[in-house]
Amino acid sequence: MSDLLDASRIRHGKLSVRPSYGLLQDIVGDAVTAMKADANNGQHQLHIIVPPYPVTVHADHARLTQVVSNLLSNAVKYTPPGGDITLLVEAPDFSTGSIHDSSPRTAVITVRDNGAGISSSLLPHVFDMFAQSASARRHAEGGLGIGLAVVKHLVTAHNGTVTIASAGEGQGTEVTLQLPIVCESTGDVTVPARRTMVPMRILLVDDREDATEAVGTLLELKGHEVKRAQNGPDALSIVESFTPDVALIDITMPGMDGVELAQLIRLRARCCLTKLVALTGYTDAAGRLQPDERIFDGHLTKPLSLNDLADVLRAS
Repeated sequence: MSDLLDASRIRHGKLSVRPSYGLLQDIVGDAVTAMKADANNGQHQLHIIVPPYPVTVHADHARLTQVVSNLLSNAVKYTPPGGDITLLVEAPDFSTGSIHDSSPRTAVITVRDNGAGISSSLLPHVFDMFAQSASARRHAEGGLGIGLAVVKHLVTAHNGTVTIASAGEGQGTEVTLQLPIVCESTGDVTVPARRTMVPMRILLVDDREDATEAVGTLLELKGHEVKRAQNGPDALSIVESFTPDVALIDITMPGMDGVELAQLIRLRARCCLTKLVALTGYTDAAGRLQPDERIFDGHLTKPLSLNDLADVLRAS
């Protein structure tokens, strides 16, 4: 429905962008979060590759998030269960001081899948409104075929280009965005202040697989190394060979609960410096702590806020 509304705005010249300064990694993170549940439901293998350094951009955060999310959603729709989807982000690093003023300040975002592909006859028309083959309509489960038209309009509004390539039906698809939006982080560029963490080794334990995948992906986009577990025994198995700097543990897991797991992790010498952070559904977690829950170094309310996590780790 949102694509249909945007298509109407395009026709009437009312779909515009409002650029501001921000981080490209945040845009990608929001886009991945928006479609992560769909990827999990389809058991797709999602590979996210972003620069390890912060990339400042001048773009409409919401609209560019919509573009990337749309491309990822298309990849999920048209890729069979268990298929591979890759999101690759490339951009220059101005912090090295080796980039000259004449160097291109372009971000390149590529979304690649090994799914249904596009026939050679349809390929020249994929950005036309309502362009969709019969096989594509079956894969999209009734999709209207207007998403790529919206993508092209928004990319063009950012003075960028979008191209799509496919070797044919059944051969997968690759969409490439080139956006001249990268800028230097200087004193006159106002980027929203964010509470950041240095890259860490993080163990994430929650019996809800969708929760661990979504939060784990966000943490990985921030440069952290993340191991996931859905229960206590799996988490204990992981720490036999992986020493986390931080363990984020859901308190109310079935079987071995979070408190018991935290106590067992504390007994392992290799984890003596690991910060243990409890995840709870209570909004006033600190006021509801039982004596045995004070084994944790900090407590956070779900859904997890990365800013709150950074605050807890600095205070502990």
